[in-house]
Amino acid sequence: MDTPASDTEIEGLDDQSLRVRLARNDWKNDTLFLSNEQIFRMFCRARMGGDKGQRVGLLANALSRRLVALAKGFSVRSKIYPGIYSNLDEVAEELSQFVWECLIKRPKDAAHAEKYFGQLFARRAIDFQKRLLAKKRSKQESLDAMDWSDDDDDPERTIRVITALRQDANPADAIATQQEHAKVAAQLQALLTKREHYVYTMIYVEDMAIKDIAAALKVTPRTINTYKNSALEKVRKEFTQ
Repeated sequence: MDTPASDTEIEGLDDQSLRVRLARNDWKNDTLFLSNEQIFRMFCRARMGGDKGQRVGLLANALSRRLVALAKGFSVRSKIYPGIYSNLDEVAEELSQFVWECLIKRPKDAAHAEKYFGQLFARRAIDFQKRLLAKKRSKQESLDAMDWSDDDDDPERTIRVITALRQDANPADAIATQQEHAKVAAQLQALLTKREHYVYTMIYVEDMAIKDIAAALKVTPRTINTYKNSALEKVRKEFTQ
């Protein structure tokens, strides 16, 4: 079996030959394949040596492509995609950039990556995932706590403020009011957020119960009340000016 070329041999290649070697991707069977560790070591030496030319760029681009590929695999396996992100390319780009920053700014990470690149990537990818989950929890807790009071369990608390949109006892009037809500919802589609608009329409146009909307969106009734009150406040401001 052929012995992989040393860093010195690879660094002695001209740019075109190096570009060809960097493009090889059969890491299992191709003895001319350059490992992530080897590319990163050469990148660090070229960068530390003050090489601002094409060589640093070639190595950096090769590493970036490989980081993105690793990031895509991790995002799918860890369910960041499609769990937290709906766009795989977006999360892969953000994760790869996060790892790049760790490699550039943390000498210990760089030293580890020169020997065990995959291991270093996995550790930092997990750090990235933990940050995302912490941010998601914090955002949800803030959303659940926003504008909350004991009165929020009353689904008609804010709607009573808007005289023109009150529910009527007469069935014909109730239908007319429902149609008015639909008209308002259409007018406010650009003003309301996607979830505010959905909740407003489900409550006042489709006549769905708050608990059923909460189950559909997989959130708490308190969260639905928050969306509802936020939407109704925007309705009040828009139609009472």
